[in-house]
Amino acid sequence: MSDDSSRSGALVVVCFPGPGFVANIVAHHMIESLDLEMVGSIRHPSLPQACIVKNGLSMPTVRIYSGEPVCNHESCDSVLVVVSEVQIPTDLILPLSERFVEWSMSKKAGAMLVLDSYSKTIESGHTIDDDDDSNETVKGAASTERALTSLSDLGIDRMEQGAIGGLTGVILNEASRRGFDAMALLAECSGPMQGMGPDARTAARVLGRLDELLPAIKLDSEPLLEEARRIEGEI
Repeated sequence: MSDDSSRSGALVVVCFPGPGFVANIVAHHMIESLDLEMVGSIRHPSLPQACIVKNGLSMPTVRIYSGEPVCNHESCDSVLVVVSEVQIPTDLILPLSERFVEWSMSKKAGAMLVLDSYSKTIESGHTIDDDDDSNETVKGAASTERALTSLSDLGIDRMEQGAIGGLTGVILNEASRRGFDAMALLAECSGPMQGMGPDARTAARVLGRLDELLPAIKLDSEPLLEEARRIEGEI
């Protein structure tokens, strides 16, 4: 990773595949909207051996992007986005989560935000205390009291009980163990495919929450809503 991109006080946003590919859609929208620059990637022999191609050029499947929108958490003043196009093998979740938190702390990052999603109709590895009639629930969990206060300040309902699986849950555990501020946003898939396909509508809802977290910029969710309407019209 480029040394000049490791800024003290960054908000590290982690976006890995989940139901509806919500986190990935949000990550790509942030990268394009904020004109973030790719500054690094993650390589490991246990990761799926592949590349992605964009505009004819190959790119790593797990990439890191950097930029400088000011965030609304007292310790953050820039953003790093970590996005993966592939599922992480189970045996790599713990070491990768440990490394994410260790790296963030070593670079004096301000906080970490993990974006994830769930669906009531497909297995996501999470057990969310979602008993309302809405299909647009967004729940939050945190590793520290300070991070939990940040979620509350953003108007995000905290998860009172349940379980968070996979990379998201382990990152929260590792951050808690080290006293590092980490937050997780878990959004319920609300599109007609219920998380079985790309859910741009739920991604737009998450983007609205990030708009509050990153007040120095405007994250326009309308392109995602237009995409959601297009996809839903084809179903």
